[in-house]
Amino acid sequence: MLTVIAILWVLIWVLVLVDLFRRDWSTGVKLLWAVAMLVFPVVGVIVYLIVRPPSSADMHGVRSGDTASEQVHDRHPV
Repeated sequence: MLTVIAILWVLIWVLVLVDLFRRDWSTGVKLLWAVAMLVFPVVGVIVYLIVRPPSSADMHGVRSGDTASEQVHDRHPV
């Protein structure tokens, strides 16, 4: 059971780091968040998920690189 929890936690942690490095923030801000998540893994990830502003893709439901969604969004702007 502990192994399953550890695997899920590592998966969440990796997904949060991927989200962090896809943001249009300065390198210093990204580095500070990454270090905080390495030093304080549980608290750092939870705080990041609460504090982070939504990206434009989060707000419009469009993923970057999803050409079908982008084409629909271009034809029907919101």
